[in-house]
Amino acid sequence: MNASRMPLALTIALLSSVGFAQVHPHNFDLLDVKWHVDLKTYEDTGVLNGDIVNTMKILADPASVSFDCAKLHVQKVDVDGEKAEFSTDDKYVKVNLPPGTKVDQTVKIHVYYDGRPQAGLYLVPGERAFPAHTNVIYSQGEMEDNRYWLPTWDYPDDKATSEGIIEVGKGEIAISNGKLIDVQEKPDRKIFHWKMDEAHATYLISVVAGNYDAGHGMWGKMPVDYYVPHGLLDWGDATFGRTEKIIDFYSKLTGLNYPYAKFCQSAVPDYMFGGMENITAVTQTIGALHPKSTEPLTDSTGLVAHELAHQWFGDTITCNGWSDAWLNEGFATFLPHFWERFRGHTEGFDLGRYGDFQGGLAAHQEKRPVVWSGYKNALDMFNNFIYPGGSSRMFMLMDQLGEEKFWKAIAAYLNERKFTSLDTPMFFDSMSRATGLDLKPFMNQWFYTAGAPNLTVSERDGNLIIAQTEPYFDLKLDVWTLDGGSWFKKKVDVSGRQTSFALGNQAGKPVLVDPRCYVMANITEDIPFSVDERIQLYDNAPNAGEKARIMDTMMSGLTPEQWLAFAKTIKSPLLLSRAIGHLSTGADDFLLELTANADRSVANTAVAVLGGRPKSAAIVSKLTSIADSDPNEVIRENAMRSLINITNDEKLVEKAWVTSGFRDEYRQIALGWWNSHNPDLARQKCLETLDHPSSEPVRVTAIGMLGSLKDRPGESRVYDALVAVLKETSFGARSRAISSLAQYGNPAAMSLLDPFRTHSLVFFREAAEQAIASLGSHR
Repeated sequence: MNASRMPLALTIALLSSVGFAQVHPHNFDLLDVKWHVDLKTYEDTGVLNGDIVNTMKILADPASVSFDCAKLHVQKVDVDGEKAEFSTDDKYVKVNLPPGTKVDQTVKIHVYYDGRPQAGLYLVPGERAFPAHTNVIYSQGEMEDNRYWLPTWDYPDDKATSEGIIEVGKGEIAISNGKLIDVQEKPDRKIFHWKMDEAHATYLISVVAGNYDAGHGMWGKMPVDYYVPHGLLDWGDATFGRTEKIIDFYSKLTGLNYPYAKFCQSAVPDYMFGGMENITAVTQTIGALHPKSTEPLTDSTGLVAHELAHQWFGDTITCNGWSDAWLNEGFATFLPHFWERFRGHTEGFDLGRYGDFQGGLAAHQEKRPVVWSGYKNALDMFNNFIYPGGSSRMFMLMDQLGEEKFWKAIAAYLNERKFTSLDTPMFFDSMSRATGLDLKPFMNQWFYTAGAPNLTVSERDGNLIIAQTEPYFDLKLDVWTLDGGSWFKKKVDVSGRQTSFALGNQAGKPVLVDPRCYVMANITEDIPFSVDERIQLYDNAPNAGEKARIMDTMMSGLTPEQWLAFAKTIKSPLLLSRAIGHLSTGADDFLLELTANADRSVANTAVAVLGGRPKSAAIVSKLTSIADSDPNEVIRENAMRSLINITNDEKLVEKAWVTSGFRDEYRQIALGWWNSHNPDLARQKCLETLDHPSSEPVRVTAIGMLGSLKDRPGESRVYDALVAVLKETSFGARSRAISSLAQYGNPAAMSLLDPFRTHSLVFFREAAEQAIASLGSHR
């Protein structure tokens, strides 16, 4: 394998405390993958024809090699240019090596194949590509789906260089990894040749093809491009046009300059994720695109920054197994917060950290550690444990080390380990050597403990008592008491079931534990603070993250009048937006005033909250004006939704139904109201939508509603329509149809859903299992 091995001494030291990851042993080191696919024929017929050369060094047992090849028809295999014997099943191809092959010998295995991939490679027809109007082909390899269209080693513990040769239609382009070597023009097609010179995990190999427009930027002499379906270039510029600035910032922050020949992004429809960090060629959902006129209420910067961060964490250095997937996703969640701070949004930085803490804590409702080998499907690992949970732990490590030392250690780690795969102990081995500190206790506590700190803070007889529930954590906590508008600060070592210390002359004064909000812990302040004391703590809290935590945990006892008075004192738009959701009785005038707030997010939140208020002439008048004339479509849509909610005016619903939007949101608002208030009409509109869809988002919404709307007695139009969707090649529509059939409740659908239990795509397998279990209960 290309990955560095963990030092023996560290391995022995961790045997008693660290769970082992799932491993995939193989007897070769993959060196290079050169692949060729005919997407022109695939687009025309649905059949993929391809061939691939896997160059590998034999490490052991030179009789044969096996690698991933799932549900593809292998036509023939050559080894070093000579025909070879092989065998296949639904998962692997086994190739017999020539007699005399030796350990450490390099061989080239050439596989010729065809198939109709159920996963890994997708064709979206133009009529389902909204807001695009032309066919799009894209691949999606993570976690283990490239094997459905590329026979190669498909696990992240082995890295190789790669080269892609892609045939597409005459008017189309193909986007892939690395640098563009050349483009050949043929009478009926074009052939694109891309090449990656740096070793990478094979799940990062990707292709996007179709009638795309290109936008261009530069970071120094390096191209930073974006590709969007034809006609959407202005939206692409609004979404991706500032990416080179983030590349520059990450290069300086991490201490490793972006290490590849190019960076590009492309937008694809009917995508199962928000984005995917395919190396040098990120694939993003078409839903990220937006007109500039809808900013700042639509802003894909966070998505762009996340996938770009992966080029360092996940691509340059990769987890060597999905048990350690936090090494990819935790860092990609962590880095964008620093871009937020760099561009002057300090409050956003602090609130983002607090949000990650909340997400990380929510994960621990499931009793397992972050690093975990007990998953059934790799997808099981991709949840709050590794995204906000991983980010939270890096915030805590940074706070423990100090930010300057932390980033110096990260730079050393990246430069030492670049282009390898590794695991959690290897990461902490690098960080320990870079800092000169033993970080194993931090690692064991935060990555291999099935739980998170749950603290209750109380005061008794002049002592502050911090109690924990199991598992017990060892923590160094800031404890600040508020004394006449100034903070009295102490650092307290907390361990075991209970820690107590004397407050002295600070007894009885308002107190905060972890006031800077840098520990991922559930903290309950079981002290009877007065309302004034709670507000004093909020006003004096050192950052927006702690202010948000106080708002969430200490303001629950406020009356509606107290909430309103408190909200009126808040100057921060981000915090005010959080407070608006708590307003109720007597707040209408204030909410109406906020609809004209200079901060558009505050105004938009106020518009949304007004939709839950009792109907009044003033509210209807204000929302009508906003729905008709606000310059931002997002606020207009929100105002229309709120108006419909409080008036139940079917004329407004009909107006929404014939109003177009950049995400076709108005028609979805209308369907939602009919679904709740006029099911017969909702059924009719949903069925009409399936016959003549205005857009794919509306069609998918209609499919999702039909299961609960069901059929009229004696009819089967709904059932038949949902069954028809199962026969498509779509992702979003079929996923909704499976769930809707479960809601519909006809056990006859079980036999139709049964093939999805063995489908190549894990999303369908899991959805079908749940649907069949639900339908079985109706028998």
